[in-house]
Amino acid sequence: MYRLRGDNMQTVNSLKSKPQLITKILYSERGIIQVKGPVTQDCLRNLVMCEGLSRFRRPHEQHLALIDIAGLPEGLVFVAQNEDTIVGYITFHYPEFERWAQSGMACLLELGALEVSRHWRGLGISKELVSIPFVTGSLEDRIIVSLECYWCWDLQNTNLALFEYRDMMEKLLAAPGFVTKTTDDPDIACHPANLLSVRIGSQVSEEDIHSFERLRFKGKWLI
Repeated sequence: MYRLRGDNMQTVNSLKSKPQLITKILYSERGIIQVKGPVTQDCLRNLVMCEGLSRFRRPHEQHLALIDIAGLPEGLVFVAQNEDTIVGYITFHYPEFERWAQSGMACLLELGALEVSRHWRGLGISKELVSIPFVTGSLEDRIIVSLECYWCWDLQNTNLALFEYRDMMEKLLAAPGFVTKTTDDPDIACHPANLLSVRIGSQVSEEDIHSFERLRFKGKWLI
């Protein structure tokens, strides 16, 4: 069951506020897990990072990065926590990859990072993390891109082959409505395992959709 609170409203930009805090409770053999967000900087400061969250940075450094993202006007951080320990997270912010960052599209967000501690995998946490941001419909006016590059994947600790991992990511992101799109973005086109996943919200204007479609191909790179 999801729970909503109305005391977490902050300004994203002049047109929109951050979504309400929403929480889902998971019961597992490891204990109770709260999947919730978007969380505030103060909330994150009161939590600690599981040592198994080390794929992108050292846990302490990643904790600071999450706090920074939560403080961005457009930044959204959702966490999975057991007691006071973060065991997984997902982030959204304005794009960092060059092509998308320079697009000038105010409705464009990037799914920046998704990670579940290697000590807490196999419990369905990642599925809940990718789904909970879209429960309230607050992101339906956004186009969200997820640039999945194989060098960021934890192949070693999953025992999956490269394209098995790719297939897993496609299926995971498909649940909340992401669709794999082709692009000549060099970050994606440089390797056949890389993929661009896109979720176009139901309230995105036709003008923004057309702008995004033009952005996918610039004719300078070949797939």
